[in-house]
Amino acid sequence: MKLVIAGDVVNSQQHNSSAYIPVIEESLKRHALENRFVIYKGDSFQAVMTAPAQALECILEIKTGIKRTKGLDIRVGIGLGSIHLVDDNISKSTGTAFSRSDSVLDNLKTLNQTIMVSGDHPLDSYFNLGLKMALLFMDNWSANSANILHELLKNPNHTQEELGNILGIQQAAASRRLDRAHWTETRALLTLFERYYKDVSHGTIY
Repeated sequence: MKLVIAGDVVNSQQHNSSAYIPVIEESLKRHALENRFVIYKGDSFQAVMTAPAQALECILEIKTGIKRTKGLDIRVGIGLGSIHLVDDNISKSTGTAFSRSDSVLDNLKTLNQTIMVSGDHPLDSYFNLGLKMALLFMDNWSANSANILHELLKNPNHTQEELGNILGIQQAAASRRLDRAHWTETRALLTLFERYYKDVSHGTIY
């Protein structure tokens, strides 16, 4: 079982590409499998990931990085399934992971949800409900909330004091921003995704 993400930038036409392309590229370089990713049409992207937890971390890293600019957001479809790489080029490659991520992305606008997963597995409906609930606050992250979460996702071992030093604020202010951003709930969502999609190819639920 492999994993592919496919996404696009919401309201990209109203902003300069410098507000989102570097964020997407940096995150995909860090998380994609052997740099197997592509950014196309100026505001769309696709990548092969090595692990489910890493995929959701990458998506949230991109989301928080982009939401530091008011009005910007992303839509992302997560597809789990097979992958048939052609010439190590994902734009030429096929497989159910690719088709499922593309299909989810195409349907997100009508489903009024910005992140969904499709793996042809009973877990999908449960996790997509959890995502929908989490997106009630994630889609509304302020620039300050997005900024501190972006730094934390890139540097998960940083203390609140270290985060405060990066952002030029006191540790107490960093703590308040993390609370307002619902970091505890966001971290729980990441853990849940890793736990339940760790080995869906064998129907294993941990």
